[in-house]
Amino acid sequence: MGHRSLLKDGKMLHRDISENNIIITKPAVEGKSKGILIDMDLGKELNSVPSGASHRTGTMQFMAIESFFYVFIWMCIRHGYVDMDDGHARKKTRSLATSVLRDWYTGNYRQIANTKLGHMDKNGFENIIAEFAPKFENLKHLARELRTVLFPIRDGAIFTGTFGDNNIMYDGMIKAFNRAIDPLRREEQANA
Repeated sequence: MGHRSLLKDGKMLHRDISENNIIITKPAVEGKSKGILIDMDLGKELNSVPSGASHRTGTMQFMAIESFFYVFIWMCIRHGYVDMDDGHARKKTRSLATSVLRDWYTGNYRQIANTKLGHMDKNGFENIIAEFAPKFENLKHLARELRTVLFPIRDGAIFTGTFGDNNIMYDGMIKAFNRAIDPLRREEQANA
């Protein structure tokens, strides 16, 4: 919602959505965590003139508006592992060297975009979510729903154009997350 507000109300495009630029706060008194976007250095005012940069700026793998989706996928694959080698539980991050995500991180802009597009068709996407950490297995349904919102099938192919109305993507993503969160809230309330 913060990104939407920044775009609609602030007339700013963040342009560097990445795991390092999203902070999730600990639940406050009302029991809800908050998400905060940081690092507006690469942000662009929508009514401003081009920056003059001779190259694209931002964290290569997370530049487009669907970047929140890519960060979600990235986090579900890279994090959520526990190392128990010495009998003590420690968080562990999956190496990119053994993941299909390695190609989301290397290459030029066009190569990364083509790789991601190939991963968004049904078979490619199932290969991606097969790599979710065990802790995030229950989020595969949400991942599929978000993919459908962001990359709908039109005329037999994945639509990768720009929606005339950004609300289509924002509303679709927010509704998908709410559908995934609501059962967890009900379960939490029942156990309270």
